[in-house]
Amino acid sequence: MKKLTQKQQRFVDEYIISGNATQSYLKAGYKVSESVAATNASKMLRNAKVKAELERRMNEIRASKVMTMQQVMERLTKMAY
Repeated sequence: MKKLTQKQQRFVDEYIISGNATQSYLKAGYKVSESVAATNASKMLRNAKVKAELERRMNEIRASKVMTMQQVMERLTKMAY
């Protein structure tokens, strides 16, 4: 699969931050009206490459939020005292 374009990558970055597809589309550098941005952003979210990158990044974020066993033990120890 080809890499994302620079604008597509920026869209993914912005979408992860805000969750707002229309604003992410505009912040990615696409110069269109807001109504066109809404339509195109919806299409962007269905783009296979963009969708795969969003899923990969979201999985990465979720994985980093899971505590390790060491962290669990440290918290339990702190709570015990």
